[in-house]
Amino acid sequence: MNTIKVTHRDIAKMMVSALPVGGEEFGSKVEEYIDTIRALPAPAKVALKTAYIFSRKVPREEREDMFQDLAMAVLKTQTGDERLAYAVARCDWKNWWSKFKIRQHYSLDSVVDDGEGNKVALSELIIGECEFEIKANGDLDAQRIWDLLPGDIQGIVQKRLIQQPLTNRERARLSYWTGTQGYKVALA
Repeated sequence: MNTIKVTHRDIAKMMVSALPVGGEEFGSKVEEYIDTIRALPAPAKVALKTAYIFSRKVPREEREDMFQDLAMAVLKTQTGDERLAYAVARCDWKNWWSKFKIRQHYSLDSVVDDGEGNKVALSELIIGECEFEIKANGDLDAQRIWDLLPGDIQGIVQKRLIQQPLTNRERARLSYWTGTQGYKVALA
């Protein structure tokens, strides 16, 4: 999976570009914003990063508003987990696009900017985001199921995953647990 690298400088430059400054003053403001971003708590940094990513996927005239809306939505979750923040931002972004497409009548064949200056079909952009969301949701589901397993069962499962043979005692324990408690995993 390719991850998008977003630096504090990227976010700071985007924020400063909305100010009425130029030249050397622009550069010094960027440095000032970078220092401010570095001083933020982890959930705020994650909110800015995910807001930056998805705000780049809307038309230029909508980016500042989208950035603010997404940053606030993610910040409200107070999460430091980038995957969860990404999912929250993606849902808000997706809702925004459905409303925007109604106004603008975009088709899936429309050519849009991918946020990195490349022109791509809107359908390709959405497919890429959906693939990432499926993978991220799968990872979250797997972690939730893993956390439900008792420690001794986790050890047995790890041995099975790396294809190590189980002892008779481990097989019996796993069989007993799945017969009596395994339904909890199915309900997770």
